[in-house]
Amino acid sequence: MKKITFLIVLFSSSILMAQTWTTGTVLLDPGSGGVPDYTVKFDINQGTNTVTMTMIGPSNVWLGVGPGITAGNGMGNLDDDAIVFNSNGLEDRNMPSGTGTPPLDNAASPMDEWSLVSNTISGSQRTVIATRAINTGDSEDFVFPTSATSLPILWAHGNGTTSFGYHGGSNKSGVVANLTLSNDEFNLNQRYLSLYPNPAEDELTVNLTNYSGNFNFEVYDILGKRIMSEFSSDRLTPINIQSLRSGTYLIRISGDDFSETRRFIKN
Repeated sequence: MKKITFLIVLFSSSILMAQTWTTGTVLLDPGSGGVPDYTVKFDINQGTNTVTMTMIGPSNVWLGVGPGITAGNGMGNLDDDAIVFNSNGLEDRNMPSGTGTPPLDNAASPMDEWSLVSNTISGSQRTVIATRAINTGDSEDFVFPTSATSLPILWAHGNGTTSFGYHGGSNKSGVVANLTLSNDEFNLNQRYLSLYPNPAEDELTVNLTNYSGNFNFEVYDILGKRIMSEFSSDRLTPINIQSLRSGTYLIRISGDDFSETRRFIKN
């Protein structure tokens, strides 16, 4: 009975602390022949007016997404928003309407741009995490919705190169994601935490920004049994979960003056 009560409290506190809309992890391009899948996830936190993008794909090509652009609409309408990670880094670009390379956004303020949180490579897979305001006030920036709705996403990736350019005939398409309420992201006392990838298969990374010092993480199964407990001082901490069975788990992360509980799925 105590374990069940503990589990309910953990889930409840996690939901109350983070009112975030999310697309979940959206599959854009299924990998094959050793090439990783290409996915994107948008988390929209109304409380902090922040959008967090997690883009995961092959590390040897540029990656690009256009939120709010319907598939079949060519390269979108003039000035539609585009987010590109290439050999120059993370770039805010805009669609030219017709064919051609999307130009850089002519934003007057750097506050309109995406801020890169992390760019990590594991094997042949790149994970890019970036943040931006929900509504930057720039007419060339997409205004992210804050309700349960559909979100079309146009995507493309490079053809064997990280230098931004033509994607090739088959390295592009579009999907429609659905925004739902989530508790996957939080912001507490200007301290930002993210877990990725989620779902995870072999390794889960804890990314704790704006916090310096030791912290403890504890992993619990659905019965409330603690199955892992370790300390770390690295804001990017990989956790080996290969030995876990497939299913849903909770991870509690705590430092000197904070404690947060999150949920993750082991594939």
